[in-house]
Amino acid sequence: MIDLHSHILPGLDDGARDLERSLDMARASVADGVTDMVCTPHWVPGKYENTRAAILAACAELRDRLAEARIPLTLWPGAELHVDTGIPERIRSGELLTLVDGGKYVLIELPEESLPSNLEDFFWALQLDGIKPILSHVERNPVLQRDPMRLFRWVEMGILAQITAASLVQEFSEEILDFSQELIEHRLVHILVSDAHGLKRRSPKLSAARDVVASIAGESAARRMTEDIPRRILEGKFVEPDDPLPYRSAKHGLRAYFDRFFK
Repeated sequence: MIDLHSHILPGLDDGARDLERSLDMARASVADGVTDMVCTPHWVPGKYENTRAAILAACAELRDRLAEARIPLTLWPGAELHVDTGIPERIRSGELLTLVDGGKYVLIELPEESLPSNLEDFFWALQLDGIKPILSHVERNPVLQRDPMRLFRWVEMGILAQITAASLVQEFSEEILDFSQELIEHRLVHILVSDAHGLKRRSPKLSAARDVVASIAGESAARRMTEDIPRRILEGKFVEPDDPLPYRSAKHGLRAYFDRFFK
């Protein structure tokens, strides 16, 4: 399996606090069947100013330490960028890092309190630069839980979305588990990741959640989310999401969408 989202680099954000913790996370990941992991420390203006140069250096250093410890985990550089209108220009200038530093994909974290009204323009700006957005942990976003049709429209635009393994093994709430299952059923998430921050909080393991995906959508879907699509992203190849399936329920479907305007 390939894990496209982790906070394994030591001391850069709220993930691994030191090298020993990073090595322990790597061992746990390998034991669970992960061969490749993308290091995606947070970039949040004013909080985590993790530039491309700093992440590349930290990733290279941890690679050396893994080799010394004989831990067979291949690391790739990346970043989790909190949504900001300046991201396209900062990527062009070389300040911010795309996934695997390939210039094809970027991992975007959405705010939880409210979503900017011009998000579609932001997504189009990235795609005009040849960069496809991948949205992190959409199942844990309260705005999308209330209005998943927004995510539905973005997927129709070609945007990809990640789901966190912990959400499928109920490390969060029952509501997040239920919504996670809905997103898988409706083809609104495309990549399963650990979003690992440590050994207990969002551990670097995917296999249990992969089994949940297989039980919901079949073995081929589980393989696509943990192997096929992540591999294409590592290789910089084009990935187009499958057409999402329309919602039919009153809770999250078109009825709920129109009720917002006509109640």
